[in-house]
Amino acid sequence: MTRMNFRPNAIVVSSLIDMYAKCGCLDAGRLVFDATSVKKDVVLWNTMLSALAQHGRGEEAIRMVDEMICSGVKPNRITLIILLHACSHSGLVQEGLRVFESMTLSHGVVPDQEHYACLVDILGRAGDFDNLINQLQKLPCEPNEQILSALLGVCAIHGNMELGKTAAEQLMKLEPQSPAAYVLLSSIHATLGKWDSAEQFRELMEKRQVKKEQGISWIEQQNNLHTFTVSEQLAGHHEEEEEEEEDVPSSPID
Repeated sequence: MTRMNFRPNAIVVSSLIDMYAKCGCLDAGRLVFDATSVKKDVVLWNTMLSALAQHGRGEEAIRMVDEMICSGVKPNRITLIILLHACSHSGLVQEGLRVFESMTLSHGVVPDQEHYACLVDILGRAGDFDNLINQLQKLPCEPNEQILSALLGVCAIHGNMELGKTAAEQLMKLEPQSPAAYVLLSSIHATLGKWDSAEQFRELMEKRQVKKEQGISWIEQQNNLHTFTVSEQLAGHHEEEEEEEEDVPSSPID
């Protein structure tokens, strides 16, 4: 591009960073981000943060948000979703809680269901189900599919049958054709060694003609339930229009 005298814009730079991250070349993506002459707006910062989150670099993501604030760019709701994902996939439970609890006061962002879904993932991966349930009780409305799916996911990791069944029942009522409840309930039974029951949920899914979404997979490895949707979810946020927000001072994250 340089030889062709092509002047990159924010979209091109974001695409390059995303490409490098998906290829496993995170450091190359960071070099592009640091070296670009393009003005770093919130979308570009979020792209780099998303790359860090995908690679489990939570501490680096927290430092980058502080850099972002110091540069005069205000984190938005998407920034905080990405940061919570980064904390979750890095095992940074206390840091994730601090991010969540500081959202409104420090950044002027009221937590929505997507933020709560991230919090469920953070606490659930750590096995802190008491705190998780306590946080869900603070929800201003009924949990949506994202929260229930996140809850089912962490129940599958830890084999929490009782809570997993409750979440699955709610999810099936909310989204009867959602494959998540069936697949994750099957995973919970498999985690507990109940292979016959696990297979029954797969058969029930077929009987009810619930189709597993193409391109979405759940695999369990070393007590972690991995989904192939997080990076797509984070990438999808970059396509959202960035609405103008009132200036609310943002404080660096401790």
